[in-house]
Amino acid sequence: MNKTENVIQYSDLGEIKYVSNRRARNLAIRINREGDVRVTVPGYVSMKRAEAFVFSKRRWILSKISEREKHLSSAIAVKEGDLLQVRNKFIRIHLKNEKDTLEEAIWRILRKEAVMYLPGRVEELAELNGLIYSGVKVRRMKSRWGSCSAKNGINLNSWLMMLPDHLSDYVILHELVHTRHRDHGPGFWLTLDQITQGQSKMLRRALREEQIMLIHPEQ
Repeated sequence: MNKTENVIQYSDLGEIKYVSNRRARNLAIRINREGDVRVTVPGYVSMKRAEAFVFSKRRWILSKISEREKHLSSAIAVKEGDLLQVRNKFIRIHLKNEKDTLEEAIWRILRKEAVMYLPGRVEELAELNGLIYSGVKVRRMKSRWGSCSAKNGINLNSWLMMLPDHLSDYVILHELVHTRHRDHGPGFWLTLDQITQGQSKMLRRALREEQIMLIHPEQ
């Protein structure tokens, strides 16, 4: 067996799961969407050293936990029958059956709206900025806003429909610029900054404040 787990409760950091992995090369801390803290511990590293590493990152861990709590406090609270605002439209949330969930119902709404809106918007922005792409696919993604394939296909998260238009456009432009610059080198950021009239850094910071699928069902 290559992995063993050890869960320790701390007064300030809460529960932290240490996972010993013989194949791992370095100590690593990951905090998932639910706020669970997981530490990967290489086989050659002792628990004492792993804990010392966690304590050295205490401020960073606490800041990430605080960020999650802040986002949770502003999460969308919904129930069946509520109206969901998608850009300039209000769409009622309906469940298909007893096994259906609010999350699934919302993704269905967003995908339908995204398929009608995003391909046309990509075409407009591409033509405006002289960028060439091969097609657009709308996808359900939990951790990415979009991507650009090796063949210049643009993949977009249907959750973009919940963003303000200027941030949705920024994501589209970001992926379109990848048709010209594959990596995030200086040329990529220079081109994106030119296209956004010097606003790329500000837009990138604003996008980091947004969350994908952060929903609290009302009780």
